[in-house]
Amino acid sequence: MNKILLLAIAVITTFSMSAQAPEEPISNEESSDAVTFGFRFGLSINGMSNNIGNNEASEIFGGRPCLLDVHNKMGLNFGVSVEIPLFKSLWLNTGVYYKSTGAKFTFKPDNSKVEEGVTIDNYTANVTMHNVRVPVQASYRYNINNNFQLQVNLGPYFAYGFGGKAYIHNDEQKVRIGAIDLTGNPQFNYITPMDDYDGSSMLDPSQSECDEVKILGEANINDSNSNYVKPFDVGVAFGAGITLNKKYFLGLNYDLGLLNVNGKRALAFDHNSIKNRSFSINLGYNF
Repeated sequence: MNKILLLAIAVITTFSMSAQAPEEPISNEESSDAVTFGFRFGLSINGMSNNIGNNEASEIFGGRPCLLDVHNKMGLNFGVSVEIPLFKSLWLNTGVYYKSTGAKFTFKPDNSKVEEGVTIDNYTANVTMHNVRVPVQASYRYNINNNFQLQVNLGPYFAYGFGGKAYIHNDEQKVRIGAIDLTGNPQFNYITPMDDYDGSSMLDPSQSECDEVKILGEANINDSNSNYVKPFDVGVAFGAGITLNKKYFLGLNYDLGLLNVNGKRALAFDHNSIKNRSFSINLGYNF
């Protein structure tokens, strides 16, 4: 017990000797630090807020009585950070990052309205977008001691989706039955996954050469510039982090999308709003 107590006292003493005298919480003194470049890598939990009601979900599935559940999904983000000192306690955080966004949309039968003897399978649209993301955040900095610096960040982010896919999955049969290229080029060999409703075949051979699909609303084939998901997004990013020895970084961040990214191709969604949401935890190293 005495050895443990002595070890604890030694650790506390060492930490105290390395500590600075408390500094002012906010300082407008000019910083002596240089612009810092670093690398960040992390995992994110992504989702999409929406106002899609049950009537819209049924419309998407050809009038079948359906309900919609939206689930989060995991993603990656990584890139180069640039941290610019403005004052001792105020920095500008920016950089260029890759980030995946998306969500899982599950359409399930509304059992209160399904006729007796009728079976409707569950379907999940697994949506993933690949984005280039540029944050521009004001970063409050406070030196806890010589080794630890706290930062709190707030500001806008700008993102552009350069690709992505929505995979349609039959949850009962446990098979993936098609994919939509979210940049605007559907990649299906069938016209609709809803034929199970009336007992007919899931696949329609007459549509094997079709290059447009009726999934998540009928495709707008007259608009070559339309997308299922709009590529451009703007939102607010806020978070906090700790830097150890000015080199090692650990941080949390939340992106709150402000733009409706619902694209023109999904006609059944025309009056609905879909916005990105993302929480991430990141590790980093400053050069």
